[in-house]
Amino acid sequence: MGTVRSDDGVAPTGAAPTLGLVLAGTALAATFLPWTGGTPVVDVSAVDGSALAAGLALVATGTFALRRYGVLDRRVGSVVAGLFSVGVAGVALYRLLRPAVGGTTPEVGIGLPVAAVATFAAVFVAVADWLALPNDSLWMRVRGFGVAVLLGLLAIAASYAVAILFGSLALPFGLNVRFSVTTVGSGLGLVLFTAGYLRYRDFDPTYVDISWPDRHDAAVAVGGLVLLLVVLGGVGLAFDRLGVPTATSAIEERAAEMANPVFLLALVPLSFVAIALGEELVFRNVVQKYLYEDFSRRTAVLMASLAFGAVHFRQYADPNPVATLSTLFIVFTLSLVLGWLYYRTENLLVPIAVHGAFNAIQFAALYVQLTGGLSAYGL
Repeated sequence: MGTVRSDDGVAPTGAAPTLGLVLAGTALAATFLPWTGGTPVVDVSAVDGSALAAGLALVATGTFALRRYGVLDRRVGSVVAGLFSVGVAGVALYRLLRPAVGGTTPEVGIGLPVAAVATFAAVFVAVADWLALPNDSLWMRVRGFGVAVLLGLLAIAASYAVAILFGSLALPFGLNVRFSVTTVGSGLGLVLFTAGYLRYRDFDPTYVDISWPDRHDAAVAVGGLVLLLVVLGGVGLAFDRLGVPTATSAIEERAAEMANPVFLLALVPLSFVAIALGEELVFRNVVQKYLYEDFSRRTAVLMASLAFGAVHFRQYADPNPVATLSTLFIVFTLSLVLGWLYYRTENLLVPIAVHGAFNAIQFAALYVQLTGGLSAYGL
């Protein structure tokens, strides 16, 4: 721990190999627990080759151990440990998807999520080992990502609190008005959280990266929207062809229950001035910009997108875990594109415009799908 790396790259560089050993060992132990169907992965009688996960986890654990004690070269050891950790995560994903693609909701035991989380974390640790990050730098990044997720969760909590307050005030006015007012409250909660964050860190309003868009910003926004529609459309089509289920949002469920969900039309402009404004303000100008302090800007885009997906877990929680994960993957992909747009332009109006347009298109399309058009308004 903490020894200085020698010129041959063999001596351990810090906490990464030890942390990797713990994570890979946790994944290995998880293979003795039920994954799906109440059967441990190491049940050699299984016909689907699931015991492979135990072997992959064992190799990853052994490789991190050799790195921990300075036996294995850093450049070789970190790559091997990382690849075998990816293999364990791949088996976990296969075990989860196989019944879901067949139309069956998988029964998930404790072993599968433990192994998946541990091995995903082990991959990042392997990368840290390959980069020879010293202890203080590694823990700084771990802390930075943890704080980023916490900021996102606190922002969502503030959003829910104000939305509930606004929704209670709109109770006498019916569901359509209540949904619209609640959406405004949700966006206001995110804005208030951002204001509190700026005050807590003693930042002035210029910290918010909003400027009048130039031609470059406009071109990036148009290109970003097209990219978003193509990428997410392709992901959705692939999921549909493969039979991978996705979760239904609470908005879509409630709209489907209403005779005329006119609130969906109200959500078209609110997509820009409430939903996209609030979420981009928090997850780009607060979370992603905070991560700039500990990560490279490209890595910060990835980390912010992981945080964005994590805080949306409750919104898309579904009895079918595959539906939850597939939808969170779509949310993660959306955030990647939006984060990249912010990174390229450093102008918050660009991801706000793209995010708002994307949501507005979805709400308008959902209204047309549920009602058969805009005939109720003479259109």
